[in-house]
Amino acid sequence: MSGSWKIWRLALALSLACLSLPDPSTSVSAQSTSTAQYEVQPGDTLAGIALQFGVSVEALSAANPAVDPATLQVGQLVTIPGLDGVSGRLSTHALEAGETLSSLARRYGFKQESVVRLNHIVNPERLYIGQSIVLTDEPDAGPGIEVAQTVSVGSGEGWLSSAAETGHSPWAVAAENALAHPWVPIPGARLAMSGGSAPIRGWPAGIRELQILPTPVTQGQTLELRIVTEAPVTLTATLNESPFVISADPTDPLTLYGLLGVYRLTEPNLYPFTLAITDTQGNATTFTQALPVRAGRYVVDPPLTVDPTTVDPEYVRPEYERVRSVVTASPTTERMWSGLFALPSVGVIRSVFGALRSYNGGPYDSFHGGVDFSGAEDRPITAPAPGIVVMAEPMTVRGNATIIDHGWGVYSGYWHQSSFQVAVGQRVETGQIIGFQGATGRVTGPHLHWEIFVAGVQVDPLEWTERVFP
Repeated sequence: MSGSWKIWRLALALSLACLSLPDPSTSVSAQSTSTAQYEVQPGDTLAGIALQFGVSVEALSAANPAVDPATLQVGQLVTIPGLDGVSGRLSTHALEAGETLSSLARRYGFKQESVVRLNHIVNPERLYIGQSIVLTDEPDAGPGIEVAQTVSVGSGEGWLSSAAETGHSPWAVAAENALAHPWVPIPGARLAMSGGSAPIRGWPAGIRELQILPTPVTQGQTLELRIVTEAPVTLTATLNESPFVISADPTDPLTLYGLLGVYRLTEPNLYPFTLAITDTQGNATTFTQALPVRAGRYVVDPPLTVDPTTVDPEYVRPEYERVRSVVTASPTTERMWSGLFALPSVGVIRSVFGALRSYNGGPYDSFHGGVDFSGAEDRPITAPAPGIVVMAEPMTVRGNATIIDHGWGVYSGYWHQSSFQVAVGQRVETGQIIGFQGATGRVTGPHLHWEIFVAGVQVDPLEWTERVFP
């Protein structure tokens, strides 16, 4: 992690501390001249609103004598004391991918300095995806631009020439983008102009739409991108330098999808999400924005006693490398699945993904990488989605193991089988029997251990049975 990212994350933490801990030595007068009013949102309480704006509950109550904390209603207006110089109605907005303070100001029509003050923002350039921002519709800040045409400024150009080339009034463009110097070159800048149909964003030229799902992402989840470009481009995407598998929609080459597994033991924090785009003329642009990864709600399994050979690094390491070599091979360009994955067994789920584990009295330094289904050795295992069998062989830890390639960097694994019913290179369909449950490898009894890998990382398989990707 670079030093600059550590510095801004520390600055962000300090700013959040300032927001959460109002100075008790400073009292806010109930006779404050503030005219800013906050619109109550679902789940809000008077105490939560006070905390959000860094004022005491007493001061907030004094400024709103008619407001009953016990009957707070969604949509109700609450005056926020102590915000002298800030006017208008306040609301909250969850920052979306590609949004910046500048793009928000142009979209909603507010003064950036007011929002910086409202949110105690230390560095406006380091807002993160999903961050809740308090906005104001100040009446004197000018109209917002809900949708617009976004134009990139070429090398050596200023906004005056860009406006003229696109047939827009340069003075209208200047007002809409808060620009003052028409002669100053601003290569790579993005100007909002009337006539478009998409919300203003701060992402690079060539991107028409970008979605990141879900946000914030949780340890062990699958992270999905949907990117619509204005023209064919070469694109890479990373989260904290881990690359997404990028694939094109077979029916629309301008729509790209990216899939990435978020490692279960990733430290909860903010990480740089980076897009690198190169157009057909070789022009390259990079865009980076912070994305939070939060802790998952995972359990701790009771300590397990197993065959010592199955936890011996002499056997564990080469077997791990063998599986990794399969699930990180060049991604198959065909997406073979469609819709939800099916469960591969009718057995009862007896252990879930992500649980911390200890073997033979050792430390809890590993996690359960899949889902366990109980059952006897005659219980069939079925393919959860179409794919190609890329591995079917016996192993020390995983026992009789099968791996299916579903395309686009997505693989599923089936461990501890009593027997194989498929061979490498065979295509399988949803519901087809691929083997039978067993007690081979590191086990305490017969069962199926099922895993899903995305971009080489184990993720929660049950998420794929509940959510359609992409």
